[in-house]
Amino acid sequence: MKKILIVVFAIMLLATSGAFAAAKGTGWAVGGEGSLYLAGNGGLPSSAMFLLHIPNIPLMFGVGISSPFSIGLTADYWFAHGNLVSILDYYVGVGAYAQIFTDPSNVILGGRVPFGLQVWPVGQTLEVFLELAPAFGVSVAPTEFEWHLQGAVGLRFWF
Repeated sequence: MKKILIVVFAIMLLATSGAFAAAKGTGWAVGGEGSLYLAGNGGLPSSAMFLLHIPNIPLMFGVGISSPFSIGLTADYWFAHGNLVSILDYYVGVGAYAQIFTDPSNVILGGRVPFGLQVWPVGQTLEVFLELAPAFGVSVAPTEFEWHLQGAVGLRFWF
């Protein structure tokens, strides 16, 4: 049964692997966002994040800092992307996040499901977006389950 599930998952991953590339090709994207902690009991706090898409890697990466000092990391794969109307698009993905705190020392690891709306005011070069991401994770010290709703508003430049 495990082998069948692995094969089905691999086929689904291959079938959707073009979705991110279809969004903007395989080029570079850089940007920034203000991430927001909207609800729950943990997770990425409000912070400024730097965003990066590297050619031929179907992930959108984010690195952020907040106060009191912590580092937040995200990596998302968009499995669905499409046009709603005119210059308004959407995306849906799956991803992972990590939060590393220095005071008190703690690490939170988890998964997330980002849903985004994109507006393209300058062709396919400038993207302005709004994103919500339900997330679930585990805090390492003290060990506990965490859930939350992450949000973000930002922009990306595609090259």
